[in-house]
Amino acid sequence: MTPVKSKISLYHYNESECVYEENASLKICASKDSSNHVSWINILGIEDKEMLKQAAALFNLHPLVLEDIQNPNQRAKIEDYNDSLYIVLRMFAIINGEVEDQQVSMVLRDNVLVTFRETEFGVFKKLIGDKLINNTAGIRKKGEDYLLYTLLDTIIDQYFFVIESVEERVEKLEVEIFRNPHDSQLVAMQQLKSEVLYMRKNIVPVRDLITNLIRNEIQYFDADNKYYLRDLQDHMTRNVEELDFLRDQLTSLMDLYYSLQTHKMNNVMKTLTSVSFVLLPLTFIASIYGMNFSVIPRSNDPYGFYEVLAGMGILGIVLVGFAIRRNWISKKDFRGAK
Repeated sequence: MTPVKSKISLYHYNESECVYEENASLKICASKDSSNHVSWINILGIEDKEMLKQAAALFNLHPLVLEDIQNPNQRAKIEDYNDSLYIVLRMFAIINGEVEDQQVSMVLRDNVLVTFRETEFGVFKKLIGDKLINNTAGIRKKGEDYLLYTLLDTIIDQYFFVIESVEERVEKLEVEIFRNPHDSQLVAMQQLKSEVLYMRKNIVPVRDLITNLIRNEIQYFDADNKYYLRDLQDHMTRNVEELDFLRDQLTSLMDLYYSLQTHKMNNVMKTLTSVSFVLLPLTFIASIYGMNFSVIPRSNDPYGFYEVLAGMGILGIVLVGFAIRRNWISKKDFRGAK
């Protein structure tokens, strides 16, 4: 992923108002009064080490949290540091028709939520930021824990959209394999399977993360908001099941591809065998009459050549009919399958 220039945006809101600063500084974000407002500090870009160190100092981040934020290959997890809650997970989205992913780190403390991302997908601003500004979806009526739930819900919904797009590609590939199997489809299947396994590797731990949020008594979540976490758990169960189904479907599709190729090769071999079955007797007769002996039946007959050709033709027709009757010559394939 190409590194992006660091950018900080701020949403400072309560039920009656929302102040949005698209380009804010860390000092301004840290100076906001969070006693009666919720502050969502959205930090884009993790390549600026000095900026991250400044953020760690201003928001009192644990050194291990800072280390995890700087490493963009973390396994999804949740850690409670008493004065703050740290969550990290992988986010997937469809950008310009391609599946892209990035690490999202979140630090939750009283009335403050700080998020760290690698690059801008536009999902958070469109699905959450605009709702905060326009006061829709009821996000401003609740606290920072509900905002965290909304972010998690948005990320998990993106999982479903990405999985759905992969399913469509698999179904399309399956139809193409039935119509005309060729070598490039095997490469496409392997790429899809690697993509599914990569997604599963990063998505399954998110299910465990949500389970830990539900089972453990996290002080930052109000009792009423904990019910929303069960909805996230249901969505994650569905996503993992869909990924398992996709993995099995791709394995079956690869087996089907090999079976169709084997069937195709068997048809070719049957056809070649049938041709040999017909031509070998005719070749045997022709080789006999090609011998340089003086006495060969019908050799002196002016019509002997034509009689031998006629006999070979009749024999060939009989042998072809015999091969067709025994289904040695394949007349069907899978191209008509839907």
